[in-house]
Amino acid sequence: MDGTPTDPKAGEKAYYANLGEAGRRHAGAKPFSDPQCGRYLADLGALLLMLEPAPRAVLDFGCGTGWTSIFLARAGYDVLGVDISADAVAIASDAGREAGLTNLSFVTADYEEFRPDRAFDYVLFYDALHHAESEQAAVAAAFRALKDGGVLFAFEPGAGHSRSPGSRHAMSTYGVHEKDMPPARVWRLGRQAGFRRALFLPMPSENARAIFRRDYLRARGGFSLWWERAWGYFRAVWKTGKVSRSGLILMWK
Repeated sequence: MDGTPTDPKAGEKAYYANLGEAGRRHAGAKPFSDPQCGRYLADLGALLLMLEPAPRAVLDFGCGTGWTSIFLARAGYDVLGVDISADAVAIASDAGREAGLTNLSFVTADYEEFRPDRAFDYVLFYDALHHAESEQAAVAAAFRALKDGGVLFAFEPGAGHSRSPGSRHAMSTYGVHEKDMPPARVWRLGRQAGFRRALFLPMPSENARAIFRRDYLRARGGFSLWWERAWGYFRAVWKTGKVSRSGLILMWK
């Protein structure tokens, strides 16, 4: 393949079957099986701080093997996970049953066309919207699924993601979509779908990393006052989307 998926939805459906047994074990054991575990836990911990206390209803679009859904269900939320891959949903359902979570269910469906039989307080895309065939259809489906005043949370990669080595490998090997999905683009999709306002935040994991680097360098005497101020300004410009990077965007219905 030349890196451009010819049938990305077929690739998404077959992705976990094509991963092989070791790949499926890795996916099923996330977040702790993954080198990005710290990032995942920081992001989901921040999400919990922003949600209203449970019980609230959460629709997890593109849930994969269900670790985000299980995380939220363990915290007391009523969660429905949706994924286009039947293999992923089977792994997620087994994990949910093993955890004894009665406030959690999964369904195999295309989130771009999904119409639930109830309304949700929150919809979550965690590293999932950039896999859509039609991002506009996916955001519109999220809008339909939300209660009035409900919130969409989208943790998405920014500019350059589609050109990264990992993305190129996924597209050429598995035939899936790997798109750039900077916050400004998500907000354009949201406005078109009917969302009334939005808030952009840097990825929580990136905040933690930046704070560590700043304090570490200052402790070693490597951070002068003028450089710290310059870095703070540069980072603020970078993270607010004037330079399109990964981030979390919240949109209210």
